[in-house]
Formats: sequence, C-alpha cells, structure tokens
Amino acid sequence: MQRLYSMFPQGLPGCGLMLLRVAVILQWLTDVGPKPSAWLLAITVTLILTLALGALTSAASLLLLCHIALLGIDRGALSISAVGEALHAIALIFLGPGAYSLDARLFGRRTIELPRP
Repeated sequence: MQRLYSMFPQGLPGCGLMLLRVAVILQWLTDVGPKPSAWLLAITVTLILTLALGALTSAASLLLLCHIALLGIDRGALSISAVGEALHAIALIFLGPGAYSLDARLFGRRTIELPRP
C-alpha cells in the first residue's frame, strides 16, 4: 500500500482528505435511496465503514465506482450527482487516504532503528 502513495499528508491536507472521504460517504448515502435491497444495504454499510476508517481506501473507492456504473446501467443514464460522486471517488484513488486513516497507521512510513554495537 505504501508504494501506491508517496506520502500520507498531515495537517490541513490530511483533514481535507478526511473531509473528502466524508463527502463521498454522504453522497453515497443519498444515492442509495430510501429502501435499498438487503445485498445493497450490506455492501453500502461495509464500504461506508471502510471509507470512514480510511481502511483500503483505494479498493473501497474502486468498488464505489463499480457501484456507480451499475446504478447507471440499471437506471439507463448517470445523473449529475452520480458523475460528481464518481469524480470524488477517482480523486480518493489518486490522492490516497491521508494521515488520519487506518491505511496510514498500517502502511505509513516507518523508522528503522538499528541497535548500537
């Protein structure tokens, strides 16, 4: 995972990436509808928790893109909000999760300290 992203930004850029994850989650919730099927609800809850924690952010964003494409095929066309949601998911894939995520904790930069002779 560390090879996918050159760094996990902290400070305001890290907060911005966290807010981007929250925006994607909120858009997803509005796109699901009032009464989703059981399998769609399970997928939605799983991916929302994954994005909220920042765990495997790229994979969750890629699954979100697949979900948007499937909804577009099902409805016959993509709405403007679905295109915006897809662009946000693509931005998350390219930028990564940021420092305030589980990905940064698990796969972030490490310091190796060698024992002194």
